[in-house]
Amino acid sequence: MKVDILGTEYTIEYRSITEDPKLDGIDGYHDSSVNLIVIAEMQREKNSKKDLKAYQKSVLRHEIIHAFLYQSGLDNCSSVYGGAWAESEEMIDWFAIQSPKILKAFQEANCI
Repeated sequence: MKVDILGTEYTIEYRSITEDPKLDGIDGYHDSSVNLIVIAEMQREKNSKKDLKAYQKSVLRHEIIHAFLYQSGLDNCSSVYGGAWAESEEMIDWFAIQSPKILKAFQEANCI
């Protein structure tokens, strides 16, 4: 799958941990050097989330936010002001979790 992120084409791929050892211990990643977002192919396990498809979508949103911040030049400049806020996983999670709700509010308010 391809997605446009601020004028840069990114490839989104779903891979297994066997296929991509970088996924060991993580659910996805953003590789800015090759404009790639990789999401783990998740299998139901004892401690896994109940709705893996919904969780994969949230991981994809998370990695897309990383890509937007990178393409905006914020990944390497954010540490100038006391911490790399643009690389903060907590901040990225907030955007990824809230973005569907923000989009819905914008649509309801007819402001996009």
